[in-house]
Amino acid sequence: MTPRRIMRSVTLGLVLLSLMFGANPAECGTVSEHGSTHTANWWLATGLGAGALSPDQSLADYRWETGPTALYALQAIAGRGRFATGLRLSRWATTQGTGLDSPESDPRVGLTQLDLVGQFRLVELAGFQFWGSALVGRVNLSYTPDQLVIDTGLPGQDIVVDYKPITETSLGLGLEIKRDFGRRMTAAVVAERTTFSLDTNHRRGSEIVSERQQFVNWSLRLQVSWVLDMG
Repeated sequence: MTPRRIMRSVTLGLVLLSLMFGANPAECGTVSEHGSTHTANWWLATGLGAGALSPDQSLADYRWETGPTALYALQAIAGRGRFATGLRLSRWATTQGTGLDSPESDPRVGLTQLDLVGQFRLVELAGFQFWGSALVGRVNLSYTPDQLVIDTGLPGQDIVVDYKPITETSLGLGLEIKRDFGRRMTAAVVAERTTFSLDTNHRRGSEIVSERQQFVNWSLRLQVSWVLDMG
């Protein structure tokens, strides 16, 4: 999923939002309690998101499946005026090949990410709010199953591989295009670029190289939030 495709998908998502909800932009401007009309109010938004994530293609060097995969997110954001901050919990998964003949031996890699999110409203046009975001957090990699037993054919000499969980720092930037629907709901299309680093071992020519490598993921999701006016 390239950045160009993501932006095309964002535009398509906005069109779908307008068709789905058919809200009148004038009405949204007059009743919104967390947009530009009532900028002095504190608000709290809790939301659910679902979409797709495209893993870094270089993960294929480590036998990761790098095709688009489902992404789910749970978010709570508090804001006032042009600024907002909160927490986001997201989850996606893929598989990592073992190179063995049996596909059942390939473990599933689950990535759970908890981020502190900061947002800034850039501009509001035609009832749509454009927010920029930055995030920092921790990503946890876990394997299912977390152990692989390789039968060598020799009694008592099976090879056991343990897949230990890994936790690393994650960073990201994003663009959120949001629209209010009534007094208590918003819908948004969110595009993000997130990064994390791992200690890796891979072959380079005739040598095994150990190094710390950064991976970049792109994601796109549709998010629906329920808003509480805090006064």
